[in-house]
Amino acid sequence: MTRGSSWRWWVASFVYWTLSGLAAASEAHSVGGGAWSDVLRTSLVAHCLWAPLTLLVIRLGLRYPFERPHLVARLVLHAVGALVASLARAAAIYALDPWVGWYAQRPDFFDVLEHSLLYNPFTYFTVLGVANALYYAEQVRLREGQLARAQLHVLKAQLHPHFLFNTLHSISALVHRNPDGSERMIARLSDLLRSTLDAATREEVPLREELRSLQLYLDIQGVRFADRLTVRRDIDPDTLGAHVPHFLLQPLVENAIQHGIAPGSEPGTVTLVARREGSELRLEVRDDGLGLKSPPEALTRSGGGKGLWLTRERLTQLYGRDHRLELRDAEGGGTEVLLALPFRAETSA
Repeated sequence: MTRGSSWRWWVASFVYWTLSGLAAASEAHSVGGGAWSDVLRTSLVAHCLWAPLTLLVIRLGLRYPFERPHLVARLVLHAVGALVASLARAAAIYALDPWVGWYAQRPDFFDVLEHSLLYNPFTYFTVLGVANALYYAEQVRLREGQLARAQLHVLKAQLHPHFLFNTLHSISALVHRNPDGSERMIARLSDLLRSTLDAATREEVPLREELRSLQLYLDIQGVRFADRLTVRRDIDPDTLGAHVPHFLLQPLVENAIQHGIAPGSEPGTVTLVARREGSELRLEVRDDGLGLKSPPEALTRSGGGKGLWLTRERLTQLYGRDHRLELRDAEGGGTEVLLALPFRAETSA
């Protein structure tokens, strides 16, 4: 129960006990035949006295739920709570009786207390059961969130070595053939790793930051492929502040280069597209290389390679069903990967 939501709990509590009081008044009128004004007054006041107590019991239940290591202590604590609630209600009814009129002749306080002790502990533990249900539902939600974050971290940890090994392999192929180029690749790799570590604790980054990291990777591949690789960008400026998963584009561009451009002998082009369509951010990575060796449906079922599989898993963890990842033959030849994500832009301070 947070401070910001406390007024909702007050409203919910009063609405519940008012409805409960109306139901009890209707039953009392049907059975006892008393005047509506009398049964409404006595029943509504008696039930609404539970409204503030309900909030106290729920707060107490959320703070001290029934948990195995403290079960006996919590039982004693709530038994005392039930006695205090019964005493409070007995005192309130005894004090208000001259105005509300529960009794034709006000009895002794201990008679009122005895009646209260017979009835109110049951209500106390019923409300406490609701509080415990809320507590454990929140615990399940928190654990599911922690599990999803842990899975994301595992996926990112798998993704980075996958990229690193491929890049080091590219550098090793150039060490003797192009020492200056391999030196530039190592420098860019260093910058890229530094950028990756800076964003290691964030699951999402603005698209402009993701593109900066991607450019470092493209600089590395530019040294390796020289004039054989051209990169075109069609980036809507309005999308630069949109949130995207960190390291999202690199494995897709890597696939385009490794499987589309590298196996051929002709120069190739990788095209990046980002635009907003309604509530979605659409990203496209296209190459004009060799195209898919298998039907897109078969690649989708098999995961389409480790980079694509990891990307798909990360998107599922982050967005559930609110995303799309489509692998297909590009128009005019080559391969195209289409991503559709919820558009969430960074807010200005």
